[in-house]
Amino acid sequence: MWGSFFSGGKDPLKELGYEVLSDSQQASSNPRSIWTILNGKKKATGDLVTIFSCQTDAHINLAKGALKRMKTLRHPNVLTYLDGVESDKAVYVVTEKAVTVETYVNELKSNNNNATTFNAEDLLEIAWGLQQLCRVLIFLHDDCKLSHGNINTSTIFVDAKSCDWKLGCLEFVQSISEDQLNLPSRFLPSCQRYEPPAGPSKKGTNSQKARDIWFVGTLIWEIFNGNGATSATSYRQLGSIPRPLSAAYGELINTNPSLRSSFDKLIQSPYIENNSLVECLLFLEQIQLKDPGEKQTFFNSLPDKVDQFPSHINERKLLPLLFNAYEFGSSGSAVLPTLFKLGKRLSDSDYKKRIVPIITKLFASTDRMTRFRLLQQLDIYVEHLTPAVVNDDIFTHICTGFTDQEPAIREATVKAMLYLASKLNYKNLNVELMKHFSRLQTSDDQGVIRTNTIVCLGKIAAHLNPSLRGRLLISAFGRGTQDPFGPSRQASIYALYHSERFFTLKDIATKILPIVCHATIDPELDVRQQAFKTINLFIKKLETVSEKPELAIEMEKDVNSSNVTGIANETSWTSWALTSLSSNIGKLTTKPQQPSVNLTLAKSDSQSALANASTSTTTTTTTVKNRDYYHNPWKKIDNMILNLLRRILVHDPAQRARVIDIQSHKWMSKIYSQDGTETDHQLLKRMAVKYDEPCWSLTQPNQSTTSTVISPSISDDSMVNCISQPIKLDDLILITEPRSLTEMGDQDPSEHLVRRMTRVILTISFDETIDLLNRLFLHTGYTPKCTTGRQSGKDFFLRKLFVLYSFS
Repeated sequence: MWGSFFSGGKDPLKELGYEVLSDSQQASSNPRSIWTILNGKKKATGDLVTIFSCQTDAHINLAKGALKRMKTLRHPNVLTYLDGVESDKAVYVVTEKAVTVETYVNELKSNNNNATTFNAEDLLEIAWGLQQLCRVLIFLHDDCKLSHGNINTSTIFVDAKSCDWKLGCLEFVQSISEDQLNLPSRFLPSCQRYEPPAGPSKKGTNSQKARDIWFVGTLIWEIFNGNGATSATSYRQLGSIPRPLSAAYGELINTNPSLRSSFDKLIQSPYIENNSLVECLLFLEQIQLKDPGEKQTFFNSLPDKVDQFPSHINERKLLPLLFNAYEFGSSGSAVLPTLFKLGKRLSDSDYKKRIVPIITKLFASTDRMTRFRLLQQLDIYVEHLTPAVVNDDIFTHICTGFTDQEPAIREATVKAMLYLASKLNYKNLNVELMKHFSRLQTSDDQGVIRTNTIVCLGKIAAHLNPSLRGRLLISAFGRGTQDPFGPSRQASIYALYHSERFFTLKDIATKILPIVCHATIDPELDVRQQAFKTINLFIKKLETVSEKPELAIEMEKDVNSSNVTGIANETSWTSWALTSLSSNIGKLTTKPQQPSVNLTLAKSDSQSALANASTSTTTTTTTVKNRDYYHNPWKKIDNMILNLLRRILVHDPAQRARVIDIQSHKWMSKIYSQDGTETDHQLLKRMAVKYDEPCWSLTQPNQSTTSTVISPSISDDSMVNCISQPIKLDDLILITEPRSLTEMGDQDPSEHLVRRMTRVILTISFDETIDLLNRLFLHTGYTPKCTTGRQSGKDFFLRKLFVLYSFS
C-alpha cells in the first residue's frame, strides 16, 4: 500500500529518522481533511509521533501551505511541529503523538460501556477541552489575524501526553483581511453541509471570524450527538448538549453572522466557568500570579476535588502541574497530600516513572517542611522506591533530619528508618545509620526521641549485618538502660527481651544479664517489672542449655543468620546482603556452626574445672568502671580529675588509691596561674573558708607557700568572706537519700553539684548579702525559699541555702 508513497525508491521519512508503524496499515483518509494520519515513531529514541501524509495532486499546494504554517505558528494549543518534508508528489508533516477529537470522544463513550452518552467525569474533561479550543482561536483571530476555516472533529486533536486539545490541519488558514475565502468545500465536498446558512458569499473580517464561530458550534453538536447532521437546520436540535451549555451554543449557531457569540462569552458560560476541573487546571497554570493565601486555600481543598476528575487527566495533566507548582510556584509542601493521593492510582511502573523522580527532587529540597511531610507519608510510597534510589538519591538527604534543630523532624527521621532499613546497603545501614542512632542516644535532649531510637533499632535488628548485630545491639540497649528518661530504659529492656535470638549464650551470661540485673532496682516500677521478665527469659534459656548442651547450636541458629524468618521485605534485604557480604556469608554457610559455650553434664569434669578455675583466679581490681560517666554530673568533670576520682572511688580498700598515689597523680602536679592557665610554678588552685576564720585555702591537702592566687591587698582585707565548696568529704554528697526521676522532674542532677560548689567573694556581711539576694530574686521574678542550713561547727557559710522557683 505504501509503495506509491515513496516513488523513486527513496523513503523521505526514513531520511528524516522516522518510520511508519505497522498498525497504520488500516489508516484511511478523512473526508473532511486532506491528510491521511499515520502512527509512527522516531528511530533514535523510539518516541511515538503522528505523521500527516498528503499525496493527492489536487491537495499538494494546500499541504505545502499547511507545512509552512506548522513551522511558524507556535501556541500551547497548536499541534507541536517536529519535522516535515515535501516534494512535487507528497508532503509529510511529523508532529507530537495525538488523536482526533472524534476518535477521542468515541473512546470515552466506549469506556463507559455506552456509545451515546458521557459520564460526569467526561463532561468535566470536554469543558476543559472547549476552553482550550476557545483560547487558541482567540489567539489566532486577535493576535495572528488569521482564521482557521475548517474546524471540525477531524481537525482538532488531543495530544497523548497531557490530554490537551490542540489545533491542527492548517491548510485552510488565511488572513482575516483577505476578501477571497479559501473554502474547504471546493476541495472536500463532504464539508459542504457544515457551511453556515448565510453562505460563503459574505466577505470581510467579521465574516471569517463568524465562520469559525459557526464551526465551533457544529463541533459541539457533533461531540454530544455524533456526526448525523445532514444540513444547517439539524443543528437547531439540542439533542444531548448539556443544559448549562445550551444558551451559549444557541448563540454560536445564530443564522445572522453579526449576532453570533464570541469565544469569550463561550468561556464565560456556566458549563465552562463553573467547572471544577477547569478552575483547578487554570489556577495551576497561573500559580505564579497567585498570592500565598490563595495558594494555601486552593491546596487545602484540592485533595477532595481530585476524586471527581478523570484518572487519565490526574495522571497526565494534574501531576505535572503540581510538580511545576512546587518547583516554580513557591507552593512548598502544600502540594504533597494531593501528589501522594494521585499516586495511589498508578501502577508500579507508572509510579516509578512519574512520581518517584518527583519524590527524589523533593527530598533534595532545602524546605524543611517539605522533607518533614515526605517523612510522615513515607509508608505511602516506600514500596515503589528501589534500593538504588534509596541509597543513591534519598538517604543522604534524609540523614540531615537526624541533626535538625526541630525535634519533630528528628523523630520523623528515626521512624522513617523502619520503612527504609530493608532497602539500605551495608554501609548506610551498619555504619552511617548506627552513627546517627548512637549520637541521638547520647546527645539528644528529647527523651521521646531517645526512646524511639531504641524502639526503631529493635525493630530493624534483623536487617543488621550478623557479624556486627550482637555487638551493636548490646552497646545500644545497654546505653539505653542508663538513660535518665524512664520510658527509654524500659524500651531498652523490652528490646533486649525481643532480640534474644540475636545474642549468643555467652553474651547473655556475661554481658546482658549484668545489664538487666542493674535495672531490677530501677526507680520506675515498669522498668523493674520488664527487667524481671527479661531475666526469667534469659535464665530459662541458659538453664535449658545447661541441661541439654546439644541445644546450644539450635538456640544460636539466628545469631549468624542473614535470613531470619519473619522479616518484612525479605527479598530486598537478601539482595543487598548477598551483594555486600557474599564473602562473610560464604564462610558462615561452609563452616559448621559452633556454640558460644561448651557445656558437659559430667559432674567430675565440671567440679575439676571449677577447682582449676578457683586456683587460677587472681585478685582483680574492683573499680567503678561501669559507672555512668557520660551523664551528669560526671560528664561535667575534667577527664584528668575524673581519672583521679576513679582511682579513689574503689570499693576494695586494698586497691584504693593511697595518699602518696594521689600526690603523685598528674592533676596534683598541674600548675595554674591566677586566670586558670598553667604556669612554671605551683599556685593555690582554689579559695575556701577554714574553720577559725575566713582565709584562702586549697581543695588539696598540701598548701603551696610559694605563690597565691589573690593579691596581697585583697588577702589583707579582714572583711573578705568566701563562700566555697565544703572541705569535709561528707559535705560533697549531692543527694543524701534516693530520689526517683518522678520526684526530680526535669531537674538536671548536676544542678545540685553547681549549688554546692558555687563560690562568692563578699566584701559585706553575711546578713546584708542575704537581704540583697532576697530583694534581687523578688525583683527578677523568682520566689526565694530560704532554708536553714547546718549551724554546728565552723560551717557558718552554710547557714543559709536558697532554693529558687521561677514564676510560670
